[in-house]
Amino acid sequence: MNRVVAISGVFFWTILALIGCEVDDGSYGSDSDNITLTSFANSYDSKANDTAIARIDETYRTGARNIKTTNLINSYSNQSLNDLDRTVLADDFEGRLENKDIEVNNRTVKRPIYEKNTNNQLDYQTTYKTLNLSGLRANSYVASTNVNNRYGIITDLNNYSEIPTNVAFPEGSVCYIPVVTSERWFLAFNEKNKSGYATIDEWLDAAKQRSSDNRDHRTSQFGVGIGNQKQAAQVMFFEYDDQPAYEYSGVEYGKDVYEANYVAKGSTDPNTDSRFDVVDCTIVNEIAGDFLAEQIERYY
Repeated sequence: MNRVVAISGVFFWTILALIGCEVDDGSYGSDSDNITLTSFANSYDSKANDTAIARIDETYRTGARNIKTTNLINSYSNQSLNDLDRTVLADDFEGRLENKDIEVNNRTVKRPIYEKNTNNQLDYQTTYKTLNLSGLRANSYVASTNVNNRYGIITDLNNYSEIPTNVAFPEGSVCYIPVVTSERWFLAFNEKNKSGYATIDEWLDAAKQRSSDNRDHRTSQFGVGIGNQKQAAQVMFFEYDDQPAYEYSGVEYGKDVYEANYVAKGSTDPNTDSRFDVVDCTIVNEIAGDFLAEQIERYY
């Protein structure tokens, strides 16, 4: 009996490793001109004095983008969502990233960035690789305080730990792994990203204090926008005690200072091999989304 159990365990982890390496090119419920990305988010419900959990369905169609929020537990605050158009600043460039003129081709979403006062545009797109989640359970991910010892596929079965560990994704469940491609690097922000600081120097002084483990960091300040007249800053915290590096960006625009998202030139290369590193599978298709919503409502 013990031998059978041991062999079954090896077989399970072998299958799991193979699943982690398999990035499929199937459509999995996305039509050629639209794709729906499902995720789950938390906020605080002050009336219930408890956590709120919502399902977020983000649909891209040729020409438009729509976000639908469905409360699962208590009342989720939409203030946590940021679906507004964004100002884009780069080296001697200012433009807008808007929720229009979107092109969808299978799992590639193209969103042009229009240069201010011209008809010029930058190429910016996201292609969603797919990974089969069918049969996957919470034990597909091995956690560790040491980042180098973490591996596997992390899903919302891990993030919502009240769901039993023996629960598995149904057939047809898929996660989407975004690969972002940009013609050039840029900073993007909007009204919801106001930092409350009066100057970029104040923002930078505060940003340097965001690490709680006294790790080394590097700061930089530079000009962006037309004629590079706008001031921006970044602080990079280096890897420390087996924890990953991370970066914050800020920009002074008008009379305010904003937290900004930094997008690098070229294409990102997200991990899709769960044998040696972590695969982030928290964006899913409708089948997996329906399953997770049912489990969250049942156990929370």
